[in-house]
Amino acid sequence: MKKLAFLFLLTGFLPGFLLAQDQPQPTGWETPPPSPAQPGDDTDLGLITPAPAQPAPPGAVAAMRAIDPKYTGGMVVVTASGGTPQPRQWTIIARDTDDLGVLHKITVADGQVIADAQSLNAYESFRQDVNIDSEQVQVDSGDAVSLAEPIAAANQKIIGHVDYALTIRGKDAAPIWTLNCFDINGVYFGKVILLANTGAVLETPGMRNAPAAN
Repeated sequence: MKKLAFLFLLTGFLPGFLLAQDQPQPTGWETPPPSPAQPGDDTDLGLITPAPAQPAPPGAVAAMRAIDPKYTGGMVVVTASGGTPQPRQWTIIARDTDDLGVLHKITVADGQVIADAQSLNAYESFRQDVNIDSEQVQVDSGDAVSLAEPIAAANQKIIGHVDYALTIRGKDAAPIWTLNCFDINGVYFGKVILLANTGAVLETPGMRNAPAAN
């Protein structure tokens, strides 16, 4: 009797099971297709989109034009250190033309004045007849280091960072760039002195070889 009951249950269940396999599956069982990749979406490729490159800091001319107009007629020297090649901030020594020519030390970072204090620079206080006109600076700091790099290369050197000084030697003289050059290990190896209005190289102390003419 047990065998007959088992056979009865098996013959009743098996056709129903096989029939269920032939039926369409419920929609709830379907796996949704993957979303189509959107333009610029690299996730399906396992790629990570790199962050956009940071813009280079503004050069010396932008810093000179960022200061108060009362200083623009009395800029004596513009300096910066640690440029790779552009420095993050510039220091400008200038006379306050609204206050009897009192010297001020102005710090400019990313095109904005971040500090302004009276300067006690005794040497510059005697240079009351000089002024660096930003309009005369046709060779900005970035252009100046571009001129220095092939000179360094001709002397088997690679510029790691630069200290900049923009000065003027007399009332009617052209402004002059002095670039103190350091290698990738921070060791000083020479300087490039050039005119800031034309880019003409005047001296290259510490670097004897000139780049080959094109």
